[in-house]
Amino acid sequence: MHARLSTYEGEAGELTKGFDAQTDALEQLDGFKAAYFGVSGSGKAFSLTLWESEEALKLSAERAKQLRSDATQPSGAEIQSVEHFEITTTAGDAY
Repeated sequence: MHARLSTYEGEAGELTKGFDAQTDALEQLDGFKAAYFGVSGSGKAFSLTLWESEEALKLSAERAKQLRSDATQPSGAEIQSVEHFEITTTAGDAY
């Protein structure tokens, strides 16, 4: 299992709307497993997407970049960082 963690800064409600608008397209990508989105009252947000393999993560990178841009552009939010991780330990019903 692999993950992409992206962080953002902007207005929480607008970021949530932007992310919601991209969910269907994200779910159509090969190897997609799950997505989580979180916002704080201070305007910080994150998206965490899970992928069945490192290959699926890499193959989705260009489309994911476009989806992030589409999600943030209308509100003027900023993409702060994008990082890739290998999931090595899980707890609970994470996926």
